[in-house]
Amino acid sequence: MIFAYIPGKVYFEYLLSPLVVACKELSTVIASNPPILIMKTKRLPYSLTRKFYYLPLMLLGAISFGTACKKSKPSNPCEGVFSEGMPTQAGLVLIDGQTGDTILLTKDIDTSTITITPEPADVPSERGIIVKQPGAPWHGSLMFHITDTKKGAFKYKIDIPNVGSVTLSYTNKEVASGNACNPYYINVTDPVIEDHPFTVSRTGSRLIFKITL
Repeated sequence: MIFAYIPGKVYFEYLLSPLVVACKELSTVIASNPPILIMKTKRLPYSLTRKFYYLPLMLLGAISFGTACKKSKPSNPCEGVFSEGMPTQAGLVLIDGQTGDTILLTKDIDTSTITITPEPADVPSERGIIVKQPGAPWHGSLMFHITDTKKGAFKYKIDIPNVGSVTLSYTNKEVASGNACNPYYINVTDPVIEDHPFTVSRTGSRLIFKITL
């Protein structure tokens, strides 16, 4: 700062140097453009950066590999194919040899008193029902299931109180089906009544015996 004296007056004159001018210009620029705070971020280590970079690629590769393995697995054409058909039933129509009457209809027989004993002993026992509906194809017969899931000789002895007993026997045979999924099926053959005269007919999965007592 320089003071210049003129008689009667005092003048304060600022002689601005180039440095002062530059400072003023800088202040003007800062005032018109407020500074922006820039935070310096710390970079991750190089090894972590590589891991994060390759992780999505690794996941994508694993998914693609799993899909390719799944597509390359051969499909099983027999999956969901079942070999079981309708179970075989036997129907016994008992005829009175003297009157020709159907015994199970003319006599009041409680089905709970009828016993059906299978042979061999490991075959499940069965309970029968008497078909009494008029017009039914097996009207007057005692119907029950017989085993047809494995090969071999089988026998059932049926005891009916106040009527008598009947012995049914047959043989299950394996027959080639020509089907890759179910190469064999069981065929019920040689059904006979061992202790009484009879005739037999087959309707679908049912064997109907007419037995004369």
